[in-house]
Amino acid sequence: MKKCFILSVFWFYSFTIVAQTLPNPIMFCTQVPQPSGFGTAFETFGNHQASTYAAPRGGDLYIRYTDGSLKNLTQAAGYGQTGMQGANAIAVRDPSVHWSGTKAVFSMAIGSATQRYQVQNYTWKIYEITGLGKTDTPVITLVPNQPVGYNNIQPIYGTDDRIIFTSDMPRGGLTHLYPQHDEYESSPTVSGIWKLDPNACSIASGLEMITHSPSGDFTPSIDQAGRLIFTRWDHLQRDQQADADVYNILNNTGNYLYGTFNYADETANATKSGILPDAEIFPEPRNGRTDLFALPEWANTNPQTFNIFNPWMMNEDGTEMEMLNHVGRHEMGNYILNNFTNDPNLTDFYTPISPTPIRAMFHIKESPVTPGLYYGIEAPEFGTHGSGMVVTVNAPPGMHPEQITFTYKTHPDTRSTDNTPSANHSGLYRNPTPLSDGQVLVAHSSSTQQDSNIGTSTAPQSKYDFRIRLLESAGNGYLKGNTAITGAGITKSITWWSPDEMYSYNGVLWELYPVEVKARPIPTTTTNNLETVAPSEQALFTAAGVNLHDFKKFLRRNKLSVLAIRDVTSRDDADQQQPFNLKVSGSSHQTINPNKPTNIYEVKHVQFLQNDLVRGIGGMNTPKAGRRGLARFLHDPTAMVYNPPTTGSQGSANIHPDGSAAMIVPAERALTWQLTDANNKGIVRERLWLSTRSGEVRTCTSCHGESTLNQAGNTSPSNAPQALTTLLNHVKAVDSDNDGIKDINDAFPNDPTKYIAEAVNEKFITNLANWMNQNLDNDAVTWTTQSNVCGTNSAMIDNRAADNTGKIDRLRKFVDLSNMDFAKLTFDVAYARYDAVKFDRLKVYAIKCDGTQQLIYDKAGSTLATVPDQTASFTPTDCSQWRSESINLNAFAGKTVELVFENMGGWGNRLFLDNILIQEVDISPPCPNTQTFSGNLTAGKYDAAATITTQNGVSTRVLSGTNVTFNGGNSITLQAGFEAQSGSIFRAYIGGCGY
Repeated sequence: MKKCFILSVFWFYSFTIVAQTLPNPIMFCTQVPQPSGFGTAFETFGNHQASTYAAPRGGDLYIRYTDGSLKNLTQAAGYGQTGMQGANAIAVRDPSVHWSGTKAVFSMAIGSATQRYQVQNYTWKIYEITGLGKTDTPVITLVPNQPVGYNNIQPIYGTDDRIIFTSDMPRGGLTHLYPQHDEYESSPTVSGIWKLDPNACSIASGLEMITHSPSGDFTPSIDQAGRLIFTRWDHLQRDQQADADVYNILNNTGNYLYGTFNYADETANATKSGILPDAEIFPEPRNGRTDLFALPEWANTNPQTFNIFNPWMMNEDGTEMEMLNHVGRHEMGNYILNNFTNDPNLTDFYTPISPTPIRAMFHIKESPVTPGLYYGIEAPEFGTHGSGMVVTVNAPPGMHPEQITFTYKTHPDTRSTDNTPSANHSGLYRNPTPLSDGQVLVAHSSSTQQDSNIGTSTAPQSKYDFRIRLLESAGNGYLKGNTAITGAGITKSITWWSPDEMYSYNGVLWELYPVEVKARPIPTTTTNNLETVAPSEQALFTAAGVNLHDFKKFLRRNKLSVLAIRDVTSRDDADQQQPFNLKVSGSSHQTINPNKPTNIYEVKHVQFLQNDLVRGIGGMNTPKAGRRGLARFLHDPTAMVYNPPTTGSQGSANIHPDGSAAMIVPAERALTWQLTDANNKGIVRERLWLSTRSGEVRTCTSCHGESTLNQAGNTSPSNAPQALTTLLNHVKAVDSDNDGIKDINDAFPNDPTKYIAEAVNEKFITNLANWMNQNLDNDAVTWTTQSNVCGTNSAMIDNRAADNTGKIDRLRKFVDLSNMDFAKLTFDVAYARYDAVKFDRLKVYAIKCDGTQQLIYDKAGSTLATVPDQTASFTPTDCSQWRSESINLNAFAGKTVELVFENMGGWGNRLFLDNILIQEVDISPPCPNTQTFSGNLTAGKYDAAATITTQNGVSTRVLSGTNVTFNGGNSITLQAGFEAQSGSIFRAYIGGCGY
């Protein structure tokens, strides 16, 4: 089967083709053609699997230089095989170039069966490649801190050099939920977009989920405005497999086709139960469920189905997620059925706002020449390997969605397959790549038909011939794929086990995933870790006495976020498929369409639902692995603790008289919601899933937001939402463990012995049980503990017990500072030299996870001593013989470090340590050592590192209605003349700055 083209590795990987002028090198992937569709690596969805069926081995990562020469990068780096594909065989996909243009990340699957019937599991992993120059030797390394045992694909570099990618790792890393099933065929899908820090200490500290998508998110990229752009599969509807099973059960057909059933919850050993009575509660039933539409709660309700691949955007950190520029179905062009059959105001939607509508946008890439101009593909769901028509949309930040239209770059005939194509059908396209000189590359197939195997069962042949080509004029006002950048193409002859049969391929490889290799400017506007809210909402935080930064930390610690809505009665003027004349129940507040002012609906609650992975398939006795998500009324136990009481049913928040609502919700979990009336009946339902990032505080103007004007012809609401004030006042009063530290300031709200101020608070009451005592030379001199008059116990090392000159003894402890923004280490030391010749040394190190250590304290001899020299064994006799030391640990805040106290012996004298404390401290404004107050105190928090006092006999007053907090490091003394008037709030804590 081998052709003469397959030559020795020493010169195979670099050769020259006829040059086509391109401004920069182009990296791309080759792939053995796979004529099969569903579940393979090149489809619109379900494309994340790495089996040899999904991605036959034999492709490589290539680079084409500007002179037309090619280099097989993976082969040059020692990866991949020719001929028989075995343990070292590879498939590659999704290259993305770093901002510097000097390296790239991509996904690679390694391995294939080495003998017949050898079944193995394979996964896509993310690798980084360096050495991209023409004369360089490429080096490929596995990116650390990515999920292990899962498929990690479509990686890109964040602006902070973290890696953003999609993965099928289940939410929370719960293996029994793997794989997550989509909402369509209950087939495996990616769970969302993830981010990893390759320089973090571990996966635990370096990996986070930034979106949770029940059916999948795809192909993330960062545009020049710093926005993270991606395609999301929006498919919020009931389980069609379960509907088919229910139909057969109710009609006694004897067929239980899919074996759908329910788990009681997301736990590994959850109880299983049948699908009747029906456990699905949201959204409306699908067509055909006559049993449900006969129930009173669904009377006069139209069925609901939903299926679209929308362009989405969010900040790089996962916050503020919404459809691109808030464009929606009304702009893109999807038929929308009205909700209620008994309301003549409601209409079906037929005519999209855009004169050139699309139903999907895949493979989105921004033009480097025209910021805000995005190329993409409208493709069928099946049969074309994700290829179709090339489209663009101009949607820079700030452009209103009603001004957004889509442009067909290739002829509309190319949006779908055709067995008898017109002359305008130029084939099918995927992976559009706009270049820095204005040209556009595509992966193009000349076939216009659905793909199928035109070879044999063991020598499959595809109808498709994907080649990377330039888009050039087709002569009919559109573009077409024309000049191939690799000339005649790259051929290869391979064989592999299926694993049951020996397969073979001999011919031209597919070319996919082109990307330009060049330096790009990092967006100047960062969308990472934004700390602001709108001024109207910030005023509410200030009035409630809640620091926004601290509140966001509280949310992050508990994997929570806040969703606030200014006015739920306001809706987009084009959306007349659901009720739009809305009034707050019990209030005069309403928003009415002046042209259709009747049929007013009163709403009383916003009810949130969370996506729980609780639907199984395959039968209760032999279930398939993994689960599908279903909508369940919000029940996350942590979120429920911090939400104010409601008059509504589970998961509800009261709508305030100004139309606002606010609720704490679980982060990193898909959510949706509905407006309900006083009887908890759904009036207006959300049609999309949304997820939030831990710590996010998000305010939406309205529940189904305005593109430009609402149903009353007004712009978006700008009121400060009263509901947010109610929420903040409730949260700041919660103290779950009754330890005197409110949960908002407590990293351990269920442990009264711990709180955020004490990453370490060591008084050696339990001797050295909390430390690793390291006696490197195993001699008689080592750390121990001893009681002392200034504390119950202290650590002590007796350097006078023996000549230990030059000997090292350490106390070591890992310290988690992940909950801190600023950190300070304090400890007490007591020491006496023997004399000027015999003395000892104390060092303190902080060691990061990569082994890098920093010396943060170093004193010896007279500098270390707290008392004069003593030839007798030293023991401190009172507190004056101790000294307090303070060390700034801000460089380590947010990380886990190892703290090391190191004694270097010099046959000197006894050394004592006590009261080792790591505290969170605020560096702005600077914290004074002492403060003395008199007069009237304004609302606020007053910190001192040591002492707070009020003057004796001088009036110091906390006025009525004022909220004042004192934080003193050692003492708070209220002298005669201090007064806190009735109605004021006064608190005092011993803790010091930052509490």
